[in-house]
Amino acid sequence: MKGSLNAELKVGDKVMCYHMDGEIGVPPGTIGKVTDVTTDPFEPGGDEKIISVKWENGVNLALISSTDSWKKLMSEE
Repeated sequence: MKGSLNAELKVGDKVMCYHMDGEIGVPPGTIGKVTDVTTDPFEPGGDEKIISVKWENGVNLALISSTDSWKKLMSEE
């Protein structure tokens, strides 16, 4: 499977969840589409992101770049 672990994401990118800290609504392996990317206001430095995703299991839940893991999928996947 091609793709980058915790790669920079933009709206429209396809992602696969590897781990969401403290969440059970999006199990590892779930695929989704990025709907929004914003800076995390609670992390100092402004480098961390909140990545809103519409997951294929019907859940809308954000990835948090400081704690979660994902893989950016290439378009052919």
